Amino acid sequence: MDRPAGQGFQEDAGEGKIIKSATAVDVSPYVGFCGGVNRTIKIIEKLRVERPKTKIYLLGKIVHNEIVLARLKRRGFVTIEDHRLARDGILIVQSHGIPAARLEEIRASGIEFVDTTCPMVKDIQAKARKLRKEGFRVVIIGDRKHEEVRGIAGQVPEALIVGSPAEVDPAVFKSVARAGIVVQSTFIRAAADRILQKIRRFVPDVRFENTICKPTSDRQKDARIQSARYDAVVVIGSPTSANTRNLMSIAGVRNRRTILVSRPEDVDKLKLGRSRAFYVLSGASTPMDVIDRTVARLRRRLAKEIR
Repeated sequence: MDRPAGQGFQEDAGEGKIIKSATAVDVSPYVGFCGGVNRTIKIIEKLRVERPKTKIYLLGKIVHNEIVLARLKRRGFVTIEDHRLARDGILIVQSHGIPAARLEEIRASGIEFVDTTCPMVKDIQAKARKLRKEGFRVVIIGDRKHEEVRGIAGQVPEALIVGSPAEVDPAVFKSVARAGIVVQSTFIRAAADRILQKIRRFVPDVRFENTICKPTSDRQKDARIQSARYDAVVVIGSPTSANTRNLMSIAGVRNRRTILVSRPEDVDKLKLGRSRAFYVLSGASTPMDVIDRTVARLRRRLAKEIR
């Protein structure tokens, strides 16, 4: 897809400075699948080609995007929550990872499986285990309901999970002598820093590992810088995706006209108002063809409305 940087704005615009020129729908260079999601999809597609008659089971929501999940279902992939249901096929462990005890249970069951946990998430899990081994109480900054966070917490005993400064319970943290902190890979860095600052008020010895992955950092930085330069920001992705919601939050601080679009058809329902310059972001599990079709549809609608 053609995605010229800054089309519709002067290239020397500073951060947050709006310099309008022509109508534009500009697309971030950081869109489409992240490396972890892309790796998982390639692995299961390769399995389907190599073993067309074998049932392939997906453990949980392998990615947080309904369009992707629907496509996989149409192609015969079966989503399950209980790994024991995969005895007659191959089990795919999702990219978000799972607790160590569950992975060991799968191994012990004799079920054939492929672990597609994102390497960056694997690295966070390893850091959590290392911190515990070195005598730290492991603290995970992240959403306690998210599969990735549950998987990290399942690597060590007695991990603490905090998702906001309000969740830093003084009664709990005053009893922690040494805290080893890791962060959900898609968390917002500024939010993590606020939590870290509060933990430091109660814990004398804190080791912080910034485990927010680079693809997430790149997307978030781009959203922060570019969103204020446009009339509106369109984030393409699923509301069930944590990284998509975080992009919405970051862009929304700088641009009140930040809109979530899940599929191309949603463009028809948008109230464009006087917005003529749009910046497009995407979640890390949004397919590139969905982004292409959504952008094309927005451009066609915009062209009609300004005639």
